[in-house]
Amino acid sequence: MSNPFDDLESDDDDDRTEDETDEGERSSSPNATEPDVMQEAPASSPNRQSRSGTAGEQRSREPTPADSGPAFEYSTVRQRPLYARSETWDDFEKTLRTSITPSLAKEDVVDEETREIHDAVLRLAASEPERVAKLVLEARRQSE
Repeated sequence: MSNPFDDLESDDDDDRTEDETDEGERSSSPNATEPDVMQEAPASSPNRQSRSGTAGEQRSREPTPADSGPAFEYSTVRQRPLYARSETWDDFEKTLRTSITPSLAKEDVVDEETREIHDAVLRLAASEPERVAKLVLEARRQSE
């Protein structure tokens, strides 16, 4: 009998490999300090600061969702398998690519984590239990 969590291990390995690869590229890249230099340059421009004034400086210091990073750390995650039909996963992934990710990008969030998306989906389901029950019942009626 095969382990039902085998697919989770392979997904974890893929994610870790990407993260480790990204970290390795960042640390070994000779240009790793360039973003810091680029960020400091506009702040030292006297013309920009004199026009913007105090209110502009305060607005630029407020963190945006894009600046803050993921809503929670990976260490706080409790990983559980979700079982769904292939067509449901395909629909979810398509919606993620075509609607959710672009909506986040409009708010300058381009580094969303899968854990954030899954957490939001589960919070939505928890906030609308009647809708979840209705969807389960609809699926059962369709299969009859």
